[in-house]
Amino acid sequence: METPKNTRVLYPMPGEGTRTRRVWEIADAVTRETGHRAARRDVVERFVAENGNPNTANTQYQHWKAAFDTRRRSGETPAGPEDGHVGPQALKVAADGRVAIPQPMRAAMFLGEDGHVTARVVDGELRLLARGAAIRRMQNEAKAYKSPDESVVDEFLRDRRALWGERGEQ
Repeated sequence: METPKNTRVLYPMPGEGTRTRRVWEIADAVTRETGHRAARRDVVERFVAENGNPNTANTQYQHWKAAFDTRRRSGETPAGPEDGHVGPQALKVAADGRVAIPQPMRAAMFLGEDGHVTARVVDGELRLLARGAAIRRMQNEAKAYKSPDESVVDEFLRDRRALWGERGEQ
């Protein structure tokens, strides 16, 4: 039976301690370091530096990438501006104190068109928080208090109707 052309074949993670597994470990490490999905070139270079075969690195990178993308779509692996993650990047502060924030970082900050942020310095570290990121953070924190089958809106309306002395749905 043939696999349809547009179907992605997912390979399981290679066994612990194998050379093929090492490629996956390198790809995961590069992803953590950079804040976005590891580039093939970076993974292959590191694997070859460890006396690995570049062909093995290329093949296993492709398998890792397919698994990574699938995990990311399912919400298991955040690693990109749309998920609020960008790795470290050197920026220059001009003499007048201005800093240009690159587009991928602005996207990861969920910075809206208005460009408003709240700034503070903690232990010498400048922290900028955009409204969009603050709202997203609060929504994620609130999820911890909500059970999956619960409708917060229905509960709110039920409480209000009880407060107002109304009965049933209208």
